[in-house]
Amino acid sequence: MKSNLWKIFILLSIVCLFSARGGADAQELISSTTAEQVPLTEASESGKKIYTQLMYAIYLQSFDRDLDAVKRLYDALVEQVPESAYVWYKRGQLRFHRLQDVKGAEDDTLEALKLNPSHVPANWLLAEILMLHESHSRGNYIVEALKAAKKVTELDPDHLGAHQRVANLASELQEYAAVETSLKALTRILPFEPEFHRRLGRLYLITNKPLEAIDAYQRVIKITPNDLMTLRIVGRLYLDTGKLAEAEQTFKHILTLVPQDVGGNLGLGLVLQRLAEQALASSNKDPKSEKTDLQTLIRDAETYLGRAIFFSKDFINNPRNDVQRAYFERLAIDAQFALANVYFLYKKYEKAEETFEQLLADNPEHTGATYGIAAVYQTIGAFEKAETYLRKTLKIEPGHEYALNALGYLFAVQEKNLDEAEALVKRALEKSPTNGAYLDSLGWVYFKQGRIAEAVTLLEEANQQLPDNAEILMHLGDAYLENGEPDKARGVWQQAQTIEPDNDDIQERLKQ
Repeated sequence: MKSNLWKIFILLSIVCLFSARGGADAQELISSTTAEQVPLTEASESGKKIYTQLMYAIYLQSFDRDLDAVKRLYDALVEQVPESAYVWYKRGQLRFHRLQDVKGAEDDTLEALKLNPSHVPANWLLAEILMLHESHSRGNYIVEALKAAKKVTELDPDHLGAHQRVANLASELQEYAAVETSLKALTRILPFEPEFHRRLGRLYLITNKPLEAIDAYQRVIKITPNDLMTLRIVGRLYLDTGKLAEAEQTFKHILTLVPQDVGGNLGLGLVLQRLAEQALASSNKDPKSEKTDLQTLIRDAETYLGRAIFFSKDFINNPRNDVQRAYFERLAIDAQFALANVYFLYKKYEKAEETFEQLLADNPEHTGATYGIAAVYQTIGAFEKAETYLRKTLKIEPGHEYALNALGYLFAVQEKNLDEAEALVKRALEKSPTNGAYLDSLGWVYFKQGRIAEAVTLLEEANQQLPDNAEILMHLGDAYLENGEPDKARGVWQQAQTIEPDNDDIQERLKQ
């Protein structure tokens, strides 16, 4: 007898080492208030046998030993203690994970949950069963599976598997609030696992929360500082949100890691382009302000964008890179488009035209390049070509408001197709009713149509929207003069002269 008891003691000790949770749940089968030195009764002897039988079943199940015997042990146990949720759960677990008896596992799990709806392992097993059904049902069980996984997270906020399932299933259903909740829980449970922070960043991109996305991706970078893909994403997010200093630092870090990185060169070129645009706008607004070295900015932007084009095409032309060819083709297009805009910005019109033409040769439907080359032609006075490309832009994208306004203004400048010009600019204003440039265009169309009073009203409104624009002031002065208000005309022309003192058109007006 002593020998058998010793074996039982050893067995229980071993089981407890790998099944502390199971042992704890199994305590529901015996009394927890048994006083010391109380003589064993028939009930206590029965409880001891049940407990030993259960622990032996758990031991065999854990090591995949004689599963048929384990099944027989659980069959006996559910007969002896049918009120035990844990026993029903354990048999369901055996059926599902070891015996592939999904129907039996589901029946046992539901029985366990009838007895104890808050039993975490049984709720998780039900979620696993429903997810298996979902994998074979093409969506018929996804809502039930998500509901079951959510319940597990409510009962156990630190349940790793349940939060992962909620994040996955809720993503399919586009229940982004639930996805965010579970991903945040996962980053709390495993704070140094970058994938959960990365997924949270992707979620914020989908839900248009760029600042939150930056924070999530920055956590990835703290864990894996040289993650190039994440660095590229963060750099573009900084660029898109106007954080140019942070964007520049990020792209420079990428290039210290991989100087030939296409995304890094493209990103840095775009940052420098944006900085140059800001510097140029500031210089035009206040000529006496401290000037940034614009020539250095354009030279550096041209250098990095050119590198991006070169390295991307070098990658594209390598036949071993078929898988990522489309990605690098997109980067090459973006770099060419940005470079052409840099040339246009700094009045290098021949280079701008050449670069836009190269882009359009391979991508004839590129809306930005089509409009861009039209803007080049309009600026240099090649109005026929400008009209051709503006009409082509509107054919590709009928609601392109910049093209609508540009074509309408082009007709006003040429004093032709004025009714069409009016209609075009009005369509642009429907999209942006307070845009000063569009108001100026329509005011100038009215001026050319002889509708002077209406022209004055619109040009005054345009001047309110863009008070430091010399062209608008010239137009407004012309309208005042035609309206019989020469003093007002001279006043706005003089204001225009302070903005562009070397403008010959303003000088001619002031001589009148």
